[in-house]
Amino acid sequence: MSVQVTTPALLPSGHDLTPSKRRLYEVAIELFGQQGYHAVSIRDIATALGQQSSAIYFHVSSKQDLLYELAVIGHQAHYEALRDAVMDAGADPRDQLTAVARAHVRQHLDFPSLARLTNRELRALSSEHHQAVVAIRSQAETLIVDVIQRGVRLGAFPTTDPLLDAKAIGAMGMRLPEWWTPDSPRSREEIIERYAGYALKVVS
Repeated sequence: MSVQVTTPALLPSGHDLTPSKRRLYEVAIELFGQQGYHAVSIRDIATALGQQSSAIYFHVSSKQDLLYELAVIGHQAHYEALRDAVMDAGADPRDQLTAVARAHVRQHLDFPSLARLTNRELRALSSEHHQAVVAIRSQAETLIVDVIQRGVRLGAFPTTDPLLDAKAIGAMGMRLPEWWTPDSPRSREEIIERYAGYALKVVS
């Protein structure tokens, strides 16, 4: 019996996009992720879409704004996934941290191309755009710190450095899109559960 390998999605759901703009985003994610932001021109994106460069400017004012819009989508979807995980996890700090770690890993496995783009190309954003995106990223980090700090107050976690722990948990998930594929020797669910276990060990 053959096993069907599912291709990871490029964009999270919940965005009211026209088919043409969705396709623009998807092509930009693939090209920026494969070649890097600076190596890709608007003409390259238009060529991949089978369009003239002028057609791209109907949707975005510049390549920089295109990168910014994608970075916001990626970071906002990640933060919302973590927030929802905590809200659904109940009051136990261990359950909350497990849920947050699962959500963090799941976002990076489900949308690897978008995750690679948002993590690698953050430095390519303008100062104003960079600050706006980092503010969203900081919300996600603060959420993890808050969960750990609450666990410390309740005696669930013996750690003495919740901030460093949160950064370590975040860094673990960020590397997954660099090596994991659906045909890797470890399944998506195996990795999610194993990394959730690692998160609990970090605060122990």
